[in-house]
Amino acid sequence: MAQRKTIRSRRLGKQIRRLRDDAQLNQEKLVELMNADQPRQRCISASHLSRVESGIARISSEHLDRITTVLQIGAEQAQKLAELRHRADEPGWWQEYSDIIAEAIEMLVEIGEDATTARSYDIAFVQGLLQTRAYAEAVIGNGRAFVPPINVDRVAELRMRRQQRLGQDGFQGLTAVITEGVIRTIVGGRDVMRDQLRNLIEVAQEYPVTIHILPFSAGALPGSDNFVIFEFPHDLDGDVVYVDSSTAQRIHEERDIVRQCSYTFHAALAQALPVRQSQDLIRAVMEEL
Repeated sequence: MAQRKTIRSRRLGKQIRRLRDDAQLNQEKLVELMNADQPRQRCISASHLSRVESGIARISSEHLDRITTVLQIGAEQAQKLAELRHRADEPGWWQEYSDIIAEAIEMLVEIGEDATTARSYDIAFVQGLLQTRAYAEAVIGNGRAFVPPINVDRVAELRMRRQQRLGQDGFQGLTAVITEGVIRTIVGGRDVMRDQLRNLIEVAQEYPVTIHILPFSAGALPGSDNFVIFEFPHDLDGDVVYVDSSTAQRIHEERDIVRQCSYTFHAALAQALPVRQSQDLIRAVMEEL
């Protein structure tokens, strides 16, 4: 099976391309400057650089050093690129699940491991970082999740392992806007749903998680898909959005799509209840179950 493109390799390639564009060099000119006075066996081709910038080929530390030298990149920025190159080559713990999950899900986990903040808009179900095991199994096991019954347990296990990121150093916070319909939809039975609602309150108390409920009274929803917007610590990293629709899961780095999702999130947040009122509504729904 061909090796999957990783989000880290895509981010590295995107940063190299942006730095090259800033220097007003095309790929052929950059390669020419990199290969100057180098023996043939240590040269890089324009086609390989193109694949690196597309995130589908690795780049050696030597070639990356030459890029930063030719482009006159500062030491701090060059170090960040070197760290990202190293991380792109490292196998992630999530790869042991690659036989049962789609590439977009694998990339979602990888993004979450590197991102420092996240903003989510949840209209169909509680997002994975906030789910209990029983709720996750109920969501994964339904027809919409496209997961064979034999794999439900492993996918739920993956989802629980993702949640460890909430308590790790470097993660600054998750802000979630959840529609009232999500907390009122009974998933997995009343006991499962009651535990899930209790978990929302407890997670927000234990971790840097802020939850806002978008009430029915807010009217028409500003967006029709679940999504999570991830932000990274480095200036060169643009935001990335994971969109979970009724037909597919996709990772988007295009600025227009990220901007539209950001607009939708802020529109939803503006209409959502404050934190304390959101917690009160969650507790009220719990009591009704």
